[in-house]
Amino acid sequence: MPGALHTETQVMVKREDEQAFAELNAAHLKFVEDAVRLLHEQLDPEPRIKDFKIIASHQESLHSHDAVSALVKGVQGGFTPEVDPQIFATMIHR
Repeated sequence: MPGALHTETQVMVKREDEQAFAELNAAHLKFVEDAVRLLHEQLDPEPRIKDFKIIASHQESLHSHDAVSALVKGVQGGFTPEVDPQIFATMIHR
């Protein structure tokens, strides 16, 4: 899975390098749906992994909501794609 997600995480950019950081991220644009699909593609064919649930969240700074995506392997009787809102209760929004 190395290299699946190329975009760095940065909490806040308020310095002179903001433009360079924005350009780097734009060159590797990923939505949460893209991120879970990329991980799913890597995990799904792995025979040692019987089931999995991937959840990605983008903590929005400009909007009043976060973007969340969930994807499961699809095993009968296994994980479901529903997301309990409490899973994000410990995340700090700044």
